[in-house]
Amino acid sequence: MRPAYLLANFGGPRHQKDVENFLVSLLTDSCVTGNFLPPSLHKKLFSFIARRRSPKVTLQYLHIGGKSPIYQDTECLAKQLEDRLLCPVIPFHRYLPDTHETTLQSLSRLEENRQIIGVPMFPHFTYAVTGSIVKFFHTHAKKHNISWIAQFGNHPSYISVMVKHIQQFLLTHEISNKDCCLLFSAHGLPLRYIRNGDPYDMQCEKSFKSLINNLGDMESYLCYQSKFGPGKWLQPSTKHICKTLHTKKRNIIIIPFGFISDHIETLYEIEEEYLPILDKRGYRALRLPAIYSSPLWIDYLIRIITGSPITSYHNLIKT
Repeated sequence: MRPAYLLANFGGPRHQKDVENFLVSLLTDSCVTGNFLPPSLHKKLFSFIARRRSPKVTLQYLHIGGKSPIYQDTECLAKQLEDRLLCPVIPFHRYLPDTHETTLQSLSRLEENRQIIGVPMFPHFTYAVTGSIVKFFHTHAKKHNISWIAQFGNHPSYISVMVKHIQQFLLTHEISNKDCCLLFSAHGLPLRYIRNGDPYDMQCEKSFKSLINNLGDMESYLCYQSKFGPGKWLQPSTKHICKTLHTKKRNIIIIPFGFISDHIETLYEIEEEYLPILDKRGYRALRLPAIYSSPLWIDYLIRIITGSPITSYHNLIKT
């Protein structure tokens, strides 16, 4: 019997009315915002912060069409994988709580002896995201004994498809390697996670080095975006690089690094906040669409899914 796969993603608002509940679900997750407060106070505080942020974030979503593409991308990808792998592929949207029961019911309908492999759509592991997903299922579906692909950021197929995606983009836009600078913009993470043993930064750096080694002699930088709240985060920030970078290359491409689907942090943050900084400084600045847009992605994702080591939840959550 073939395994079933649990395709786990972040989730994103499907329409304007989803935004507040999405933000509340996200910011009240102690894996994301920390557990330095008693649970009841943490939920109350971050629910308040989420509701305060909701009008501003709603306007940003309206700017990109009123919704996030992540939900539909994940649903479509699960169906494509199911058709290709000839086995159940169940989508999961971490911060859309009204979809969780559907996922749990789909799991409960599987045969008791069928292996279930969780596939988080995040190339680089962090306890804040993949760890939160694993913890959710350990809490709500422990009896299923799900195994997990913890990360795939240095998997040969991920490196290969990213290189091909970048090369095709440069070809389409008639940009030569010699006149191009690449900014690999990964999601940021508070330094307190790194100090507590989170491997995210090391995995990002290893993946980045593999990519630039395969791309050849191109000026490239790794940076981090989407800082939220106080405290120190991974550096350098993408905004800082955009403001201070000096290069003789005319074209600067911002690459969503570790983002599988486009969403508010690529369609709004990169497109509307970072590219204009570079444009005003005289560069030709472009955003690489997320890897989901590549027609090669599904084939390479299948290689990743079927050729990656799996591990148990014990190694992926902090108790």
